[in-house]
Amino acid sequence: MNLKYFLEQIVSGNLFREWLATRPVKWQHLPLYLRLYAAILIAAGLLFQLSYPITLSDSDMWYHLDGGRYFWQQGAIPNHSFFSFIEPERVFVNYYWGFQALLAKTHEYWGYQGLLVLRALIFALTTLLAYRFIIEHRNLKFPVFLFLLLFIAYFTFIEGRTANLRPHLFSHLFILLFIYILERRPRWAPALPLVTAAWANLHGIEYPVPILIGGAYFIEILYQKLTGNQRYGDRGWKEALWLLACAPALLATPHGLELLEAPFSVSKFVSMYISEMRPLDPRALYTVALTGDNLTIENVFPIAFLICTFALLRNLLDGSLRISHAIMALGGYLLLSRGTRFVWEWALLVLPLLTQFVGNMKEVHGERKFLSMLHLLLAVVMVLPFVSMAKRLPDHADYPFNRESAPIGETRFLQHVGGSGKLLAPPSTAGFLQWELFPDYRIYADLQMSLFNDLDIYSLFSFYRNENGLAHTVEKYQPEYLSVSLGNKDFEKLLGNKKEYVPVFAGDNQVIYVNKHLRPAVAERYQLKLVDPFSLLEIKEGTALDDHIAELQRMLTVFPESDRINHSITRMLIDKERYQDALPWAERFTRYQPENPNSYFLLGYIYQNTGECGKAIEHFNTAIRYSDETFRKVLHTHIGACYYDQEDFSAAYSHLKVGINPYTKATPDGDIYHLAFSAYIVGETEESILLLNMLLNTAPADKGEIALEAEKLMETLQQQEDDTPSFFSWLLQMGKQLFDKPQLSVNDRAQRDS
Repeated sequence: MNLKYFLEQIVSGNLFREWLATRPVKWQHLPLYLRLYAAILIAAGLLFQLSYPITLSDSDMWYHLDGGRYFWQQGAIPNHSFFSFIEPERVFVNYYWGFQALLAKTHEYWGYQGLLVLRALIFALTTLLAYRFIIEHRNLKFPVFLFLLLFIAYFTFIEGRTANLRPHLFSHLFILLFIYILERRPRWAPALPLVTAAWANLHGIEYPVPILIGGAYFIEILYQKLTGNQRYGDRGWKEALWLLACAPALLATPHGLELLEAPFSVSKFVSMYISEMRPLDPRALYTVALTGDNLTIENVFPIAFLICTFALLRNLLDGSLRISHAIMALGGYLLLSRGTRFVWEWALLVLPLLTQFVGNMKEVHGERKFLSMLHLLLAVVMVLPFVSMAKRLPDHADYPFNRESAPIGETRFLQHVGGSGKLLAPPSTAGFLQWELFPDYRIYADLQMSLFNDLDIYSLFSFYRNENGLAHTVEKYQPEYLSVSLGNKDFEKLLGNKKEYVPVFAGDNQVIYVNKHLRPAVAERYQLKLVDPFSLLEIKEGTALDDHIAELQRMLTVFPESDRINHSITRMLIDKERYQDALPWAERFTRYQPENPNSYFLLGYIYQNTGECGKAIEHFNTAIRYSDETFRKVLHTHIGACYYDQEDFSAAYSHLKVGINPYTKATPDGDIYHLAFSAYIVGETEESILLLNMLLNTAPADKGEIALEAEKLMETLQQQEDDTPSFFSWLLQMGKQLFDKPQLSVNDRAQRDS
């Protein structure tokens, strides 16, 4: 075989196809590159889940932890508001008690790292089941490209829901396991009742979904047996009997028949205060939005919805629609109409329909070359999930639990002052607070929609935004402590004449108030009299800076790593140009917040203003590692200014060019002049003149020192420009000299030649 022919065979893909034909028949429908890609993608997703820290985007996981701790300590299912001071006590059917017990025991033995592993394990199993279900339907004639797209779409669906460790993750796993057994492994049918029992105890409110799936396949089997139609394979009565056995398995919970009420006890008003229960925006069904290289559920869902709807109608019209697929798809559409949180249930229920639809599409080989446009598109789509996960990894965060997202200082303060009491807290962090503070402190309510009613939640919300709502709640319950989000700066006005509540702690997320009549010792020792807890940098009129800082320091004895407090003390001293006093505070800030770009920026700023530009540049560069794009521009500006002071104008120009854009925001005259002068030194004369004109355009009538320096530099540049001919003028001058050169006479030429 000559080299040319061999290369042609490789490029055309024929060599690969010939090799594939020699493999065992059972493997020929699973190309090696497809299995390899799936393995790498699932492994990357697993690594992403293990790398992405637990984050308090909502506090549901923590009220589940608290419920699980109660179960193991009390030996009873937490079916009442044991953590709350609300009256009368609320009770409910705790349909996720098994999940709570599992979560709490995992945390007890392995902490947050164990919770990360549990989340990653659920993700890996769910994704692997989706892959096996999709790819096992493909034979040699079915299109690899479409099956790969389908797998990537479902990978995106599954991975996009696993950030928060909640019981719905088990529901997604069990939906796929049910469908996989019934479609691909019917001999495993005896395991279905066991799966059902586990499902009912881990997330029992979803019991209509296994009923839907089991009912769909039971009806299909019954139809086949009654009509003798074996189009869907030879299904026996044993499978139908095992499906029937799933019904009593649903009741194998401590609640028995009470579980059946759970899905129907959810109020219709819940969609007004829990975003994921809101109706799906109709535009999301058909609006395809590609957001750069970030592959999200919002990108995939409308495409999947349109294809699924088309597949349902086409299969119905051509007579290929299976009974089970039709029932599950219709059930999925019904769930989709109930709220956005059911997008995932819909996607998993229509997976058999989509897999069959894709499998029925014929692949046309033709004479397509190995490197075709189809391969290019496939390569782009295959890379997107990896890029998307890489972009979503946080630049800097505590691991395995991102403490910045949680009210750590607030809980530490309440634990520090000791005692007990009632704490009225925002619902967004209520679950975390009850986990950290129970049993010493009790909260009002969290967002367990099956436990608290609509009026309970409304009362909690109105407390923070309505003066009368606040007064009614305080009058009824007399809470010793109030916790208020930092964003609610108008809370002081809402308190009105409730002068008994005074601020005692300003955390990184919330402000704590205490009732000075109920807890006089705490109020006397910790009341913030000088510091505005919502704006730590604001110094009250008549207050000395050192007294203000002393009150801030008192809070640091409780919460020494506080981002806000360390930053505020350092910044206030810098603003007063007390750089030597600010230096130890900036160093302390970097020690407690080693991945906070602000800490290194303030330390660099101090060195910049004390003439130690080498150290300043070092700290600014460290800050860049932890900064977003916007803050990097600020840092480049300061680095450029330091190099300017060191008279390294080339380095100054390269950094100032990145950091300064006078078209997007007001820029200090000094920064513009530094860039203009550096541009002049490195030979960018035209740019330097433009920058100087910008500076002079906004200079006041009586020009300051910088404007006067700019005028001098402008005069120098204009003089040089007048003395230096342009390229075209030089070219014309040379041409003129050439053509105006006098001609030699014959005698002159003869004399020259001799």
